[in-house]
Amino acid sequence: MSGLADSISEFLDEIARAAWFASCGEDLSESEIADARLLAAAMGFPAVALAPVPDWRAAAAAAQSPDWSRVWWEREGKAEAALKAELARRFGAAPMLEELSRVMLAAAALNGAAALALARANVADEALARVAAGAAAQACHQAALAHAAGAGPAHGFAAKFRLFGGGRWPLGVVGDRLFVF
Repeated sequence: MSGLADSISEFLDEIARAAWFASCGEDLSESEIADARLLAAAMGFPAVALAPVPDWRAAAAAAQSPDWSRVWWEREGKAEAALKAELARRFGAAPMLEELSRVMLAAAALNGAAALALARANVADEALARVAAGAAAQACHQAALAHAAGAGPAHGFAAKFRLFGGGRWPLGVVGDRLFVF
């Protein structure tokens, strides 16, 4: 197995062990606050206020807000592109895409985790479950890139994955606040 395949295999184990959406709505721990701040700083928002989200309805409102930060979105895209370019340079584009496909196949199971979390909260909203699972799958993709590139635990995408993996949903910046469910 190549170094890239080994790295992705290790990461797939992390996806399988994660507590997807299990802590949504609970108080944020100190380590979760630290990861949220690390993520915000990595995306160029070091002074943004953290906004804990209390329930699925509030998460839906934050996710659907027209005031979401396009700058955040663009910076995540640039960080992804830089990691992809690095991995393609080191391992080749085709092997990189093959390994990232393994990540996305593993992340497909997150639809069930999101639906289960909503059901446990007595919320019937298939669209919200798909949005939450899609956000988690994107975090898996981003963190896999960072992991395979050897970016380390201080990378913003590693922090984002830790939040998701610990049962949270970092919704991103809306207005002047980083919403974390």
